[in-house]
Amino acid sequence: MSANMDEFYRELTDRTGEKLSLSPSSKTIVLFRVAIETGAKELGLPRVVYLLSRLMTATIGIMSGDDEINYDSVLEDWDVDKKSQH
Repeated sequence: MSANMDEFYRELTDRTGEKLSLSPSSKTIVLFRVAIETGAKELGLPRVVYLLSRLMTATIGIMSGDDEINYDSVLEDWDVDKKSQH
């Protein structure tokens, strides 16, 4: 699943880097909106908000120089490939 997410991330990064008539802040708002709406359909809004909180916490840790924090650890909770079927 991680490889698929990395590929999707690269594709989104490439597409948002293309010349569009949107400012960087507008692109960010659109990406957040898509993420929230897409996630809410499957996870529910409370879990999406929780995920956003975890991502912000990880980002602050990364910014502070904590080498043990990364985004992969945040996403492991939602990796359905590693969950048992019961």
